[in-house]
Amino acid sequence: MNALEQIAWAKEFEEVLAPPEMAGFGRRWIPPSRYAAGHEDCFQIEPSFLLTTKHFRMREECLETHRGTDRLVFLYHLDGRRTISPSRGEALKLQKPTFVAYFHPKGVDAISQWAESQSETALALGFDPQDPPRVVAEFSDQLTVLQDLMHDSAGRFTWIELPICSEMEKVARSVIFRSIGQHFVHHYVSAKAKELLCITLDKLLSPRFVKADTALGMDERMERLKNTFDVELKSKLPICKLAEEFNISSRSVNKAFADRYGINASDYRAMVRLSKAVDLLVNTTMPLKMIAYEVGYDHASNFCLAFKKHYGYTPKEIRRSGL
Repeated sequence: MNALEQIAWAKEFEEVLAPPEMAGFGRRWIPPSRYAAGHEDCFQIEPSFLLTTKHFRMREECLETHRGTDRLVFLYHLDGRRTISPSRGEALKLQKPTFVAYFHPKGVDAISQWAESQSETALALGFDPQDPPRVVAEFSDQLTVLQDLMHDSAGRFTWIELPICSEMEKVARSVIFRSIGQHFVHHYVSAKAKELLCITLDKLLSPRFVKADTALGMDERMERLKNTFDVELKSKLPICKLAEEFNISSRSVNKAFADRYGINASDYRAMVRLSKAVDLLVNTTMPLKMIAYEVGYDHASNFCLAFKKHYGYTPKEIRRSGL
């Protein structure tokens, strides 16, 4: 069986005729109409690499059993709620926008459950770890977090859950709510799948997603936190939450950071962002609104206030003077 046929075999929902734009590389399933409205589409990107979208709204409580096929899955849960209960392993509750990576081995059934009146909008990328997309194969030795998922001796459904970043969410929504002529759907979805995969791998390789080791000393953990500030300028995660990922007390993070670097964590994070903003102001013609976004500010007005407070000049004055 090819990958699409394996997914069809593993699913419980009814398969229906796919729309013309999916012909030859995609299939569609629907839940029982009594229980829900919506559909699930699966697109074949490469021989073992698939992209799946879900867009459901439940009329009554609804269940679907999915058989394991030894696939590694990246799930981008955008809206709604679902509980995934595997026959071996812990249940996974999706209740907010979340990125989840999991391995679903053969012999393990996973039951998806939606309660009455609940909905779900989600996208998933899945592939056979023995025949991964080329970009995954190139960096496999560095993706230890994925290797750990697949090396469960008990053959359980194992997963990691991380906050979904804005770049992931933007690409996922552009696929689910696409507006593209039917002649180009295959090319469009394939390009977006590869873009989303690259963004995800980049995040998984960043310092923030390196598993925190409780055996590390405080200096090493602080170094990892500092590296996260240096490379993840757009991150909206509060410092206290980032600190917890590295087993640093949220109450003491600013003092511990200042003891090591002479500046507290909050001020250092702002300094790194605003320093990058100066570089973009002087060396590019990028609009202020875009610069604000690139360095982690949702609104240009907040960016300008922070910039003026830090440097004593407005962004426009810096750009004009080239200081």
